[in-house]
Amino acid sequence: MTLAKTDSGSQTARARARKAMAVELERARKRETKLIAVFSAIDAREAAEAALGDALIELRDLGVAQGDLAEMTGLSAREVGAAIRSAKNSEDETDNEVATPPDDKSGEQTTQDTGHHSGSHGAEHH
Repeated sequence: MTLAKTDSGSQTARARARKAMAVELERARKRETKLIAVFSAIDAREAAEAALGDALIELRDLGVAQGDLAEMTGLSAREVGAAIRSAKNSEDETDNEVATPPDDKSGEQTTQDTGHHSGSHGAEHH
């Protein structure tokens, strides 16, 4: 009977271990889902900040002083400046993407395109 009791105890221990692993796996899946939501929200916030900055730049171009923009919108002067900088940075990034199209005519990705130098043990040159 000792053998049967040991087998039963081992099965119970394995069942507990499986359950614990399932719980941890579910927790990891939930964390991943929430992190994806966080990253999506950050991207949306950056896009909204750039759109806000674009609109503020247009108002400024129409003759509204930057100090008045804060007063008109209820934003702080710091928020106005940050939004304008965000729009300019977003514009610069877009300009860089357009100005430097991929030089890949063969459809193959080169190590220069990815910035990775597999198999290279020497210093990288930029």
